[in-house]
Amino acid sequence: MDNGYTLEEPLSFSCPECGGVLRPLEIEQAGQVRSYRCHIGHVLTAEAVLVAQFALLESKLGGCLALLTERADLCRKLAADAERRGEESGQYEAAARECLKRAEAIKALLESDWIQPVFGSRG
Repeated sequence: MDNGYTLEEPLSFSCPECGGVLRPLEIEQAGQVRSYRCHIGHVLTAEAVLVAQFALLESKLGGCLALLTERADLCRKLAADAERRGEESGQYEAAARECLKRAEAIKALLESDWIQPVFGSRG
């Protein structure tokens, strides 16, 4: 079994309000706004979902950044404890460096410019 990640087209979108599955509402006439409804009743336009997805993306990436820096700090503390006991600390130190390297990658993502579509514009 392959343990790698596969990037496939999602079967559905998730509701930014509750995390439930969104289903598309029928577009009955030209000019009607694309909308979605979740299984508990939240109704959102596609644009509202897009804005909420970005906010959630920033929040989750920020959480990953915080957790990686916490993990690096804990690994450094465990390395210091191991050294104090006269034990090998190399794995803790390597793990701390790895966390900080990954944190820098996420920090760069958060600080980079993101394309934010302007609603109602063409092209």
